[in-house]
Amino acid sequence: MNKGLSQPASRMSLSEQVSKYILTRISLGELLPGDRVVEAQICEELHVSSIPVREAIRELVANHILEYVIHRGAQVREVSMQETIDALEVKSVLEPLAAKLAGLDRLLEIIPKLEKQVPQMQHALDKLDHVSFQAANQQFHRLIMESANNPILLRLWEELAFDIRTKPLMDYLKISDPEQLIGEHKDVIDAIVEKDEKKVESMLEAHTLNLVLHLKERMAENADEAKKHILVIRKRRKQA
Repeated sequence: MNKGLSQPASRMSLSEQVSKYILTRISLGELLPGDRVVEAQICEELHVSSIPVREAIRELVANHILEYVIHRGAQVREVSMQETIDALEVKSVLEPLAAKLAGLDRLLEIIPKLEKQVPQMQHALDKLDHVSFQAANQQFHRLIMESANNPILLRLWEELAFDIRTKPLMDYLKISDPEQLIGEHKDVIDAIVEKDEKKVESMLEAHTLNLVLHLKERMAENADEAKKHILVIRKRRKQA
């Protein structure tokens, strides 16, 4: 069975495992907005029948992650900047909550795994490989979410991965300060080492809200540009 379906069936239904597999591929950039999710291809990749794949696709459409398009079938839905902001604001609450539920003992246990992701992120940024950075970044935060041992919390966070994996975020990575991005992750690790639980939660929240602030500024700039464009068009019409 494919590694995407490694979860025991007793804990997760087959269709849920297929959904998780598709979500993971989206979060890693292997499936981009507009890409088709072909039932037969997923069946072949995971060595499962069409029934759980069909159920998974139907569920992902219901959750607005996929959409049905006439003559194309299911495809990955495009996400707006506002949806990205909304998802990040939820993420800024879920991750500190996971850290709080995990407690310092479990967070201290995962430090070696967290530290392993930092050089991978640094290497990806040095190569301007934003897809690889996002994969390492996602794993860093997943480790914290998993440490909470709360399947419902983890599932909510995983569903956000789709809304966060967007063009506005990838554009942000292209213009962001690599040292700041890496530094924010190191700050989280340092806070765990210092055994400052409140600081861990604060660092996780600030890390996400910094991105929210940037996207809101970009959205405001785009709105201003759109207004100026409309005013120019109206002025030309009056002069015609």
